[in-house]
This record gives sequence, C-alpha cells and structure tokens, in this order.
Amino acid sequence: MMYRIGIIGSENSHADAFSRIFNTSGEYPDIRVVAIYGEDRAASEKIYEKYGLEKLCNHPSEMDGMVDAIMVTSRHGGLHMKYALPFIKKGLPAFIDKPIACCPEEAKELVREAKASGSVLIGGSSTRLVKDTLSFKEKADAAKAKDELWGGHVWAPVSMLNPYGDFWFYASHLVEIALTIFGYEPFEARAYKTDSGVAASLNYGKYAVQLSFTEGNYAYGATVLAKEIATGNIDISDCYQAECDHFADMLRNKTEYQNAHDFVEAVCVMDAIVKSYQADGMPVKIVNLR
Repeated sequence: MMYRIGIIGSENSHADAFSRIFNTSGEYPDIRVVAIYGEDRAASEKIYEKYGLEKLCNHPSEMDGMVDAIMVTSRHGGLHMKYALPFIKKGLPAFIDKPIACCPEEAKELVREAKASGSVLIGGSSTRLVKDTLSFKEKADAAKAKDELWGGHVWAPVSMLNPYGDFWFYASHLVEIALTIFGYEPFEARAYKTDSGVAASLNYGKYAVQLSFTEGNYAYGATVLAKEIATGNIDISDCYQAECDHFADMLRNKTEYQNAHDFVEAVCVMDAIVKSYQADGMPVKIVNLR
C-alpha cells in the first residue's frame, strides 16, 4: 500500500525535512508527500517544486480524498487544532508538530476527537526521540527502580519573542525531554523570567527537576542526579529521521507508540510554567486533563 501524505504548514525546516526524507531518501518506498499547504505561499511553492509533490493547495480542504494521513507542521501551535481537527474527525492518522497546542483544552480536544474517530496520533517534539534523550531516560528509570533518583536538570534553547506564540514556540523541546527522562507525573511548577530566558522547576514529590530555557545558547543537555550521576549534551541531529521512523511505523501498524495523553501533559506543564512566571514565581499546580 502507498501512503499519501499531506503537509499543512510550510514555513519551517520541518516540512522541508519530512518531504525530503519521504520523497527522496529511498528509505520509505510506501510513503510519499503528495500535497502541501502553507500560509507562506513561497515556502510551499519551493517544497512543491523541490520534491515533486502533486498538489500545491490554496486551502487544506483541497487535500480531502487525496491523502491517507496528514502532518501539521505550522510553526504556531495555536493553528494546529484548526488545521488538524477536520482530518482527525474523518479518522485520518495525524502528525502534529510541537507544541501540539498552546492551551490544555485544545490539546485535550484533539485527543478526544482522535479517540472518537479512530484516528491515531503522533507528534510533539522530536527531541524526546533521539538516542541521547533515551539514554538519559534509561539511567533515570534505573535509578528510580532502586529509589536512588534525587533530581535532575535539563537545558535547551528558547525564544521569548517571536510571531509563533513566544515562549510556546520552542519550550516544548525542553519540556518533552524532561518528561521523557524523568516521567510524566510532575504535580507542580515554579518559574521565573530571567534576562536569558526562563528558569523553572518541576516538583515530582520525591525529587525535583530544574529546567533552564535559555536564549542565545543553542545547546541541549541533561543531568540525572542519582547515586551514579549522568550529565552531558543531547545531540538532536537525527531528530527528523527519528520522527519519520515513528510516523512510518504508526501508518503501517495503525497503532500509537505513545499514549496520546502524554502530548496533553506536555501542554499542561508548559501552561503551568507560563502562569508561574507571569505570577513572579508562584507555584502552580499542573492540571492533568487525562
């Protein structure tokens, strides 16, 4: 079976990378990007011509009937529900880029509608899929099993002022790395704005994880505080390939490799961090909408 993909949102490196990998790498002979729509028409035209797509759409609805799945890669997470929901309601498999939404209620609605229609979901930040992140997760899991996990630290870039949701635009990378390594059950966040970004902490009860969202520093990294301390940078250079591998697996097997509510949890954590730094560091409960 050939899986025909429609991409919505062309104003970023993600749409270009996915089109290149699926259409030219030769690694996925049963998957092809065939249609694209983006609010940046010039960017859409470039991808359309560069990778031999079949249709340059004036509206996402033009993909109806010609695609088997969609990838929503718009930079602004506030657009994701608007673009993804019509296809999810029809039961199409969907990839939704980071952040899947910019408020917990929209993230929850996407998951609820997917469950109702039978659509399978994948998405969020690719950084949680790379080898270094998963290696840190293994070390944290081993320490937790021995009741020897005492805390941690994750750092990653942020952009506080941009046309794509400000803090929300890049924060998902760090948050999803932290949740992957240390677990999806923090119950409280505390955060402060600094001259270099945002300093935050997630309270897990038995331990806390410090988060450094930094502008001007494009390094990713983590520390696992345990009996044996692990620390170092996180290489994200293979992140697009990892996303394509997971997306292909989801299409072929029609199964989600991760609970879709994990994506909701990431949005809840970001929402709590924003509310905390807006309140000058007051602790904010993380509302779990599962």
